[in-house]
Amino acid sequence: MLRSSRGFSIFTVISIIAFLALIFILILPQLFNVKEREMQEQRLEHMRKITKAIEEYMADRHQSFTGDLIELVRTGYLKHAYESPFNGLGDKYIASGNFDTGEVIVKDPNEDEFPIPKKL
Repeated sequence: MLRSSRGFSIFTVISIIAFLALIFILILPQLFNVKEREMQEQRLEHMRKITKAIEEYMADRHQSFTGDLIELVRTGYLKHAYESPFNGLGDKYIASGNFDTGEVIVKDPNEDEFPIPKKL
């Protein structure tokens, strides 16, 4: 008989270690809110691109920006009409720009429910 009477076999020990490693890998992202952090970073990147597009629009046309993101896509200042990564499809960013003051406002429609953290 190959099994010793002292305790666990090597296969049992390896199986337990593999099982614990799998549990750790599955729980790790939830401990550090990896998905929410990725969505926050995606939101900020979208807002940066929209802000830059509005600034270019105002500089080229010498007028304020009013409208939706489709107007920026249609005129070639944006590649996509970005949507908020929170709460599904169809939630496009709300944006405006004032040419006289140079102020650009980009707001996520889900910002009240999912606030932007001070620091990522």
